[in-house]
Formats: sequence, C-alpha cells, structure tokens
Amino acid sequence: MSSLLSLEPLPQTRRGWVALVVVGLLFAVAFTLVVRFYDAEGGSQVSGGAEAPSGASGVMIQMEPLTVDANVNSARIRMSFFPQGDELFDEGRPNRNIRVTVFNGFQGPNEFKFPAGTAMGAREVAIALAGDTAVYPFDVHGTDLLIAADTYTKGVDGAVRSAEPVELFLDASGGVNGWDTEVELSSGVNSEYYAAWGFNRAFSTIAFVMVILVVAGVLAFLALVTGALVQADRRPAEAALLSWTAALIFALPALRNYMPNAPPFGASIDMYAYLWFIVAAGAAAVLVIFGWNGQRLAERRRVERERERDRELSTTPAGTGGSHAT
Repeated sequence: MSSLLSLEPLPQTRRGWVALVVVGLLFAVAFTLVVRFYDAEGGSQVSGGAEAPSGASGVMIQMEPLTVDANVNSARIRMSFFPQGDELFDEGRPNRNIRVTVFNGFQGPNEFKFPAGTAMGAREVAIALAGDTAVYPFDVHGTDLLIAADTYTKGVDGAVRSAEPVELFLDASGGVNGWDTEVELSSGVNSEYYAAWGFNRAFSTIAFVMVILVVAGVLAFLALVTGALVQADRRPAEAALLSWTAALIFALPALRNYMPNAPPFGASIDMYAYLWFIVAAGAAAVLVIFGWNGQRLAERRRVERERERDRELSTTPAGTGGSHAT
C-alpha cells in the first residue's frame, strides 16, 4: 500500500499535448458543422406560384410542410385556404359550394369541401412520397401534386356534380426540422396547379451521422487492435478490458439509434460500415478472451513449475547437490 501511495504521475510529454490539440480541433470542426448548419437549415426554396391580382376572385392556398417520415415515405402538409375577391364570397364566406381536390400520384385524391356560408380554414393532408431510405443519410424523397378547385352542386340523390372551375393562387413557405425542402409550383393563375415537393436531408443531419460513424469506427478499430495485442501477449489481459470489449458489442447498436431519423436496420450504412464495426468489436472480444485464457494458462504453468522445483529442493538430502568440503 505504501508503494502505491508513493507513486508519482508520469511527466507530461509533447506527444500528449499534440494528441489533445488534435482531438480538440476535430471536436471543434464537428461541432461547427453540426450546430452552425443546424441553425441555418430546415427551410424551403419555393419557385413558381402566383399572387392574387387586384380584383381577382378565387381561392388562395398557403402550403406549409409539417412532418416528414422517411421510413414510411409519408409527409404531412398544412393547407390554409383564404378567400379572394367578392364574386365567390360574401364577407369572407363562399356564396357557392367550393371544392378543392388534391391529387397525389401515389395515393387517391383528397377532397376539401366548403359548403356555401361556411368559413374557410386550414386542413392537413397526408401525402405519399417516393424515396429510398437504403441510401441514408443521402436519401431524397418527393412527390408531385395536382391541385384543382371548382364549385359543385349536390343533387337530391346525394351525387356531387362539378359546376365550374375556380381560380387558384398558390404559395408555400416554412420547412421541417432536419430537412431541406424544395417546392416547384406552376406559374400563373389557373384552376389547376402543379406542385412538386422534394425533401432531402439537411447538411447538419449528414454531418451528425458522419460523426457518429467515425466514433463507432474508431472504437471498433481500437478494440480490435487492443484485442490483437492481448492475443499476441503484448498487453496484459485485465478484467476491465474483458468488460469493455464485451460491452462494446451492445453499445454500438445503441449508438446507432442516436442518428437523426435513423432508418431500419439493413440500410447501406449497415452493409458498408456498421455491420463490420460490430464484427470488429466481436472479434476483439474473442481475441481478448483467448488472450486472457492463454495468459492465465501460462501463469498456472509457471506456478506449477515453481511448486515442482520447491518440492524437488525439499526432498533433496542435506549435503547433496551443494558444495563439498575439502
């Protein structure tokens, strides 16, 4: 115990300071890439669309994306409807039945009906997207919408019949956190509008994923190197080392779950990187176990040899094997 208390810390070397500086610089770069662009991204770029000209009568639609779920290729968009002009509206309420239909190529149409005399408001619509999460975090998802408006009548039999088209004025704004949104709208004033939506991962999200991949890869590599050194009897096998390599196998999948909107297992990051990180961690644990067994076996053999030598010395008669008197 006294020898342990008298131990002094090793002197600091230039190599240690260099390692600290390099790690600090890498951390600063990663922090800047993730946080700086996280604050700046998540908006939308809109092209096309049209504002309501003076005296025009129709429906103004303001669209805003709310959520994007890449794992099920779906997004939710809020559509806010505003009356324009006096031909179709009295004190902001339609004087005729108005219907707005949203056509999505990957699913059936969504209809929003505003009977005469009712107030117009906002509606949410779920749209299906096309995209492949297998290339996460570089996946892109999008869809095309056709938006049309008309007035309608309802017969005594309950059937809804279209009467005449209604002019539309479209615009889009806002964005979804972690996604860059691109919206392309038809230009001009029409009763039918084309809207193309595209969602791609923000740069901050990609940087975040790359940082986690680097951390996981470095941990797996260091574990494998350490396991090889233990197996080669260049490092002692300790209980803490056994625990670390075994725990790493379970820690790596948990670290993957920290990725933003992580895809199901089997994506390209698993095939090209993460699976092999876990394999390396498993191989490291196996090497450490074999090295530990080998070192314990060698130690037991050494103890047995010492005991055998002590027994031989204890059974040797006095005066034999020593120096002879002259």
